[in-house]
Amino acid sequence: MSEVSYAVLTKAKAKYGKRLKKDDYKHLLECDSISEIMTYLKTNTHYIKAFGEANERDVHRGLFEFLLRQHITYEFDTICRYELTVGEHFSKYVVHQTEINEIIRVLTILNSDKEKRFSFTIPAHMVKNTSINFDILEKASTYDEFLQALSKSPFATVFKDYKLKNGEPIPINEIEDKLYTNLYKELFDAINMTSSEEKTELLDLYNTIIDYENFLRIVRLKKYYKVSPSQIMDMLLPFGSLSKRKLEDMCNAENSSAVFSIMGNTKPGKIIDKIEYSYTGSIPSKVKYLKARKNMYLSDNPATVMMSYIILAEIELMNLICIIEGVRYKVDKNRIEQLLTY
Repeated sequence: MSEVSYAVLTKAKAKYGKRLKKDDYKHLLECDSISEIMTYLKTNTHYIKAFGEANERDVHRGLFEFLLRQHITYEFDTICRYELTVGEHFSKYVVHQTEINEIIRVLTILNSDKEKRFSFTIPAHMVKNTSINFDILEKASTYDEFLQALSKSPFATVFKDYKLKNGEPIPINEIEDKLYTNLYKELFDAINMTSSEEKTELLDLYNTIIDYENFLRIVRLKKYYKVSPSQIMDMLLPFGSLSKRKLEDMCNAENSSAVFSIMGNTKPGKIIDKIEYSYTGSIPSKVKYLKARKNMYLSDNPATVMMSYIILAEIELMNLICIIEGVRYKVDKNRIEQLLTY
């Protein structure tokens, strides 16, 4: 293993070692305000650097979430800079994932028809190396201006099929599916260039993640929408370890209970019996957490550990956002805890 690969491995494991523990979540769930949550994170956790000079009394929920997202993006950036010998393509995947998050956020704001200035969470280092024109994107107030900002980026090909007039609703879910399909293709191309052991670990991790994303998609489409089995198949991600026949069986199942039964009889589906969950939507996150955590303890392959750390850090971020939202809307603390993954 090269020195740089070893640096990626140790840095990712060291960052994971500073993760929020059960006791941290216990204290956070006892907080009664956003300022209390921020105070605890600043004084007791690795998020001490996330808030800079921000004052707890002045930070509202939107800014708090922005600072957390910005922090996690900088954390990923510090690892990716080491990563040239581990595989440059994984760094590109992380960058493109971050860019997609920003694209979807901008589209959501444009769709809301609200006047709002964009504050991007990606590091200046990343902005300088991206093909998105963030100067234009930051000022975009129309769909045409948004397209102009992406015109020289690899994402432009996705948007060529959407010739919308300003004021028309933007089909965000459809666009997001296409962006993530391209992103996963990029990821699997990178995985196929790794060593055999890393390839086995990473394929197991991401195939399982996608299997459960497709599973959840099928359950939701069956339960809440009147969609034909063939339409459901067309809406699934074209990756994962589940065979086309199994996916078709789930799409043709009579109801969501039958989908659970079919999934439970597959190899990836057996994980469901090993997790505790309060609602179906949390299952993919729980599975993703278990698989990534196992890699952090058992794998010595830099790319596997790096990507697993990124997954776990994203889950931690979503936990914090869930707590913040719960406190803001005065949700019962027990209910908030049921929504967390740790």
